[in-house]
Amino acid sequence: MLMSVAEIARNVGVYPELAGARVLVTGVLSTRGIDLVRAFGEHGCRMVLQVPEITAEIDALLSHVAETALEIHVHHDPVDTAEEAVRFTQAASRHFGGFDIVVNLIALDLSDLRGLTGLDEIEDMLAERLQSAARTTGVAANRMGLTWTHGSVLNMLCVPETTRASDQAIIAIARTTLATLTRVEAARYQAQGLRINAVAPMSALMPAALANDDVVRSEPDAAALALYLASADGEGLSGLMFDAQESATIY
Repeated sequence: MLMSVAEIARNVGVYPELAGARVLVTGVLSTRGIDLVRAFGEHGCRMVLQVPEITAEIDALLSHVAETALEIHVHHDPVDTAEEAVRFTQAASRHFGGFDIVVNLIALDLSDLRGLTGLDEIEDMLAERLQSAARTTGVAANRMGLTWTHGSVLNMLCVPETTRASDQAIIAIARTTLATLTRVEAARYQAQGLRINAVAPMSALMPAALANDDVVRSEPDAAALALYLASADGEGLSGLMFDAQESATIY
C-alpha cells in the first residue's frame, strides 16, 4: 500500500479541494520545505510558516507564495522545545482559528548525538527532538477536534546525508521512535477524523527486504505526498511511515 500511495502522489499533483485550506508548516529553511510550501501556495491555501531564519532563497520563496497563496503569515519564533512549540502553535492558530493541514519539518542534527554512548541516552535525546513536533501536533489536533475539522498532520524527519555507520544507526533509531509516535498519535485522534503520518529516511542498516524502488526520492516527491495525504484521496490513511531517500529530506 505504501508503494502505491507514493506512486499515485507522484503522478496526480492537483487537488482543487485544498483551495482555501488552512496550512501550518514549521521548520522551513532555504534547504528544506521550499517545494512543499510552493505546492500548497499554488493550491491557493491560507498559510502560516515558521521560518527560523531569512535568506535570499527564503525571500524569493515568500515573494512567489505571496502571489499564489490566498493568505500568508510568516513567523520566526523558535520551536526547538516543547514549550516553545506549544506557544507558537497557539499563537499561529489565531490567524485562522485553527488549521486543516500541518506539516512539521523536524531537523535531526547528528553531530549532537555522536558524543552519546548509551542507547538510553540516544533514545532520550531523540525523544526530546521529536517533542516539539508532538506538541505542535497535539495543539493543532485539539483545535481540529473542537471545530470538527478532519485534518492532516505530516511529520517529516530531515537529516543530512551521511555514510557513517554510527549515523545510520541513529537514523534507524530515530525512524523507529517517530514511527511509534505516529502510530500512538494516530490512534489517539482517530475518532476525530484526524490523519497523522510521517516520512523518514531509510537507514542503510534497514533489512534489504524492507527497501523498495518506489520511495520519496526528492523534495518535490515529498511535497506531492504531503498534498496527497491532505487531500480527499488521502482520507483513511493514518499512522503510516513513508520511506525516503536521504537526499529527499536533507537539511
